[in-house]
Amino acid sequence: MEKIQQLKERFDAFMKGVDFQRSPEGLYEPVAYTVLQSGKRLRPMLCLLACDMFGGEYHEAKYPALALETAHNFTLIHDDIMDQAPIRRGKETVYKKWNTNQAILSGDAALVMAYDFATRTHRPVEVLTLLNQVLLEICEGQQMDMEFETRKEVSIPEYLEMIRLKTAVLLATSLQIGAVVADADEADQHRLYDFGIGIGMAFQLQDDILDCYSDVAVFGKVTGGDIVENKKTLMYLKALELASPAQRERLSELFSGDVTINPQKKIDEVIAIYDDLHVKEEVEKLMAEYYRQAYAALDAVSLPEERKTHLRGYADMLSGRNK
Repeated sequence: MEKIQQLKERFDAFMKGVDFQRSPEGLYEPVAYTVLQSGKRLRPMLCLLACDMFGGEYHEAKYPALALETAHNFTLIHDDIMDQAPIRRGKETVYKKWNTNQAILSGDAALVMAYDFATRTHRPVEVLTLLNQVLLEICEGQQMDMEFETRKEVSIPEYLEMIRLKTAVLLATSLQIGAVVADADEADQHRLYDFGIGIGMAFQLQDDILDCYSDVAVFGKVTGGDIVENKKTLMYLKALELASPAQRERLSELFSGDVTINPQKKIDEVIAIYDDLHVKEEVEKLMAEYYRQAYAALDAVSLPEERKTHLRGYADMLSGRNK
């Protein structure tokens, strides 16, 4: 774990040296506010660890890693507008701290900056191609997510495809880009991508659980927000699958948006149904299966096991997170 901490500290120091404070201040201050907030740096860390695993140079990966972090934050700035989310990482979201128009424009600026960072490596075409592909997939996933909010029925396979696009593909691409700048062969790049899909799916399912069962001071977002917003997460879809006719009718009613009820009472009632049906345990089983698939893909990477130690350890840390 010492190597992982050292790598994160090195990357954090590098980020602080990047000039986000440009003119006009109203455009760039929200970018700096978002990108430079303390956080897990999950995507850049996966990129850097993948590069290191294949014996690549840190200086070839640091800007692609920054591109991934900046692009990720671009998606969050815009997502928070669409979701009307007031809190992100325990702080006001950009559109709440400034305003919606400023948030849209600053998000656009962050995206352009991400493209610029992505070119600062010896494999710019490959990195940009992968970044373009994954950002389009994220848009597809976000559109599916928005459509699900107004659809009466969403299947579990549809939901899993949505979170693959909205969350897992960026983690997978972060790993693949790290492998690309380390000049890993294509077969191992794809194995690492599959590893990322597995941990990404598990990561999002853990988010679904944490939205219901977490402390806002730790999680950094409003607990129960998905329930209040009628989001059809796997928790909800699994509950419908397991529910009695009466429970199914009540859940559908609560998530229809037609019921007038205090938000906290709604959260409490929905979670009580989840508890009765042991939904959390069912989702945790699926998480465990995704982690199993992920580690199988990592096992198949054609490197000695000792080269995989740090990445494996980092994935182990993710599996036990509470925020």
